[in-house]
Amino acid sequence: MKLLTLVVPCYNSQDYMEHCIRSLLPGGPELDILIVDDGSTDRTPQIADQLAQAYPDRVRVVHQPNGGHGEGLNTGIRLAQGLFYKTVDSDDRIDTDALIHLLDAIRAFDPDHLPDMIVNDYVYDQQNHENVFMVRYNHVFRARAIQTWEEAHHFPMWKQFMIHSIAYRTQLLRDMHLILPAHTFYEDNLYIYQPLPYVKTVYYHPEPLYGYFIGRPDQSIHEDVILRRLDQCTTLAEKMVTSYSLEELKRNPRHLWKYMLNNAAGQLFTTSALQFIDGHKRGEELNTRMWDTIQSFDPDLYKALRRNPIGFFSTLPGKAGKRFLVFLYRSGRKMMSFS
Repeated sequence: MKLLTLVVPCYNSQDYMEHCIRSLLPGGPELDILIVDDGSTDRTPQIADQLAQAYPDRVRVVHQPNGGHGEGLNTGIRLAQGLFYKTVDSDDRIDTDALIHLLDAIRAFDPDHLPDMIVNDYVYDQQNHENVFMVRYNHVFRARAIQTWEEAHHFPMWKQFMIHSIAYRTQLLRDMHLILPAHTFYEDNLYIYQPLPYVKTVYYHPEPLYGYFIGRPDQSIHEDVILRRLDQCTTLAEKMVTSYSLEELKRNPRHLWKYMLNNAAGQLFTTSALQFIDGHKRGEELNTRMWDTIQSFDPDLYKALRRNPIGFFSTLPGKAGKRFLVFLYRSGRKMMSFS
């Protein structure tokens, strides 16, 4: 039985994908490593096939026309063989010891009472420097325990889930019919946000399982790259925030809906800052459209987001307010060592 599917979407990843895959291999045959070659035009398909041939008990390859990262995750959800589903970017890595310990924990779960989500700590890596910054969730969850949202602690306002920090029970994603948009960047925000109301129990794995590489100038998180894709960034923020009305959020346990409201406000904070950094009429128009979309979807949610402490900074009036928002955003990126 496969315990965990690790999906690795790859597009022209020949320079770093093998390092990523080899960090997963020590998980052994109970691991399901699915490489999704997303229409690559370099040596990615050949490298993927070679790894699958060398490790047929744990590595599979799917070659598909280019559909973007979201379509890679959709393929993974459809084909996953593991009880749990996690995605790994092809330029990142998994810590061997933390992975083995996680598989031990999954193996010990009662198969009739699996948690819906696994949360792990993660670290940021840079060129020639690993573990430059660690993100932990020990303030929110009890270590190595399955717990409900009612048992979790209050989320600090600055604490957010990232795609690197979560794995979902595979069947949960299938039952909720999660389908991410193709040919679109930043869809990971939907992947994180939309399944949360379906998650009733959480297991916290208090080890830095995931190494998230930052610093490549062509990465999607690089500010220049985001600004070139500002339309997509705005559209995904709108899709994420309008996934649930305020009334629907409040049907969830208090800690969860409060977290989701903060998460939505944080996404608007980031997107608004980028729209103002753009410095053109386009950015201003996208910001107006974004907030108008939310207001039209649910006026109560719109008001709650604007009253939220994070959302408040997104809507400060005048040029001084916009400059202050940009200052806060860039200060945060600098602290996190982003480009």
